[in-house]
Amino acid sequence: MTLRHLILHNFWLKLFSIVMATVIWLGIHYSIHEEMNINQSLRSEYIRVPVSIKTTVGDKRVFRITPDEVVVTAVGEDDALLRATRKDIRVNLDLTDFNATQPTSKQLMAEAPPDIKVLAISPPSVEVQKLSP
Repeated sequence: MTLRHLILHNFWLKLFSIVMATVIWLGIHYSIHEEMNINQSLRSEYIRVPVSIKTTVGDKRVFRITPDEVVVTAVGEDDALLRATRKDIRVNLDLTDFNATQPTSKQLMAEAPPDIKVLAISPPSVEVQKLSP
């Protein structure tokens, strides 16, 4: 098989494949650069937020939470982060089914407005102790 035959055999199919591969590569290349530009307009901020407790209605138990405030790492556009207050970003602790008598570690859940994304909660869990029945 000669070099000429390798190049010219199914030439149009080979040319079409090279053009399509180039178009796909350019599309991926420019979408990655566009995404990087969008991510550069976002900034992160550390916000100290109190931990709020969720229990059932009429629950009269008293709990001690350690620590009672956590630091939330939030990401969003500058104006969204400036508008957000400590009341907009909430860290919740669900104690509706908590029955332990000894201090127990529980995971925290964060809620934020749709234009703000919570990346991390530090610390991610708190120690809960039931003080009264």
